[in-house]
Amino acid sequence: MPPQNTDDLNINDSLDNELVDDELVRRLKAALSLSLGDGGTAALTSLLEHTHPADIAAAMEFLTRSEALALFNWLDNARAAEVIDELDPQLVRFLIDSIPPGRIADLLDRLPMDDAAEVVAEAAPERQEPLIKELEARAAEDAREVRELLSYKPRTAGRLMVDKFVRLKATDTVEEAFASVRSAGRQVETLTDLYVVEPADGRPGEERLVGVISLRGLVYAEASAVIGAVMAKDLVTVTVDTDQEEVARLISRYDFLALPVLDRDGNLAGIITVDDVIDILVEENTEDALKQGGVEPGVLNTPYFATPIWQVVRSRVTWLVLLFAAETATGSVLRHFDDELAKVTALAFFIPLLIGTGGNTGAQTVSTIIRGIALKEIRFRDTGRVLGRELISGLLLGLILGAIAFGRAFMWDRTANGVQLASVVGITVLIIVIWANTIGSLIPLVAQKLKIDPALVSAPLITTLVDATGLVFYLLIAKAILTQLH
Repeated sequence: MPPQNTDDLNINDSLDNELVDDELVRRLKAALSLSLGDGGTAALTSLLEHTHPADIAAAMEFLTRSEALALFNWLDNARAAEVIDELDPQLVRFLIDSIPPGRIADLLDRLPMDDAAEVVAEAAPERQEPLIKELEARAAEDAREVRELLSYKPRTAGRLMVDKFVRLKATDTVEEAFASVRSAGRQVETLTDLYVVEPADGRPGEERLVGVISLRGLVYAEASAVIGAVMAKDLVTVTVDTDQEEVARLISRYDFLALPVLDRDGNLAGIITVDDVIDILVEENTEDALKQGGVEPGVLNTPYFATPIWQVVRSRVTWLVLLFAAETATGSVLRHFDDELAKVTALAFFIPLLIGTGGNTGAQTVSTIIRGIALKEIRFRDTGRVLGRELISGLLLGLILGAIAFGRAFMWDRTANGVQLASVVGITVLIIVIWANTIGSLIPLVAQKLKIDPALVSAPLITTLVDATGLVFYLLIAKAILTQLH
């Protein structure tokens, strides 16, 4: 291959945070092409050295599989371990299938064990045990920990925790505690919180959590003070089976940097750090957004352009088909009132306005209630209070929007018949807004009570209900008010 122009590969210019992904992808492709040909390897080496592992991982999503593999093989193990921890699951599985198990095990050994377990979990089931055995040959304790983490259900605290943290005794002095912190060094996940433990009764090797002290608290304490006297004893903990969303909620609520995890016997099993919770919050919010749009969250961990078209179609088609079938109810309503629409054709002009108003109102209410449920601000026992608030807000919103709708309809026809038609439209908007607010507040609460994910069913269901019932309200009101229909 002839040498390429390397002017744009000069890495002496700083690769700052404003370097956009597509520019980085272009540079990586060009440098990789040079290195695979006879253009030299300096450009690629320099570019990778000056690029954050997270940015390398993001750029790899836009490379072909062969390019991604070649680039990954170019990285040394320390850098490759940081990159694989940031990649999407599909690309991780491809790399695991394409790279010798020995090298993957070397990378796992460099990762925190919770991250190593997640990488192993992305491998095909038949590849997981061989990878763990390769890791066991290098670090038996790490392999044991990975197996333990994988024994817990996905999306639980047990999958997220690590057991590398500073342990103190209640009888230690502050000076002795500092010695423990210094000796722990980089071997622990975090130094912000230090955990005070004592042996569990009758269970050798198990520890019971009795207190916690922050590093800041340790700094302010007298060197001769005993840890048991300065530690916090009112502890917030989770168990290995706690859902990851609840873990994220607790850390967010109390502004923790780490949260202790207890095993099923109440002994200290590990801790979860805030960096893992940030990933959880992004994942959970993305999942809720997809569900509210009627999209199955199977595309959650795959970048948009890396998601195969067939997977995009599959993630959307189920709810679209169900909604398509349900929306035939709207056609049935129109057919039932065919005579009325034929006599007063102007009624048809306002149908899109009414359907849109009801759908938008219901969607706003659903989103508000789902957020309240997620933050534990609203529970099923609060249904009465929620209904009261939404009825009042629906009435006020309906009066405002109804007045606007009346004025808009009256401008079309300022005759006596026009006043009647405008009245029909205005009253219908008032009723639809109140109705949509009411239904939009009830659906998520009922879904939660039935142990159905409110985010999954609420938005599609509110659209279907409000569309069909809103038309019934509209045409019945028209039949009652318009003299042409008497």
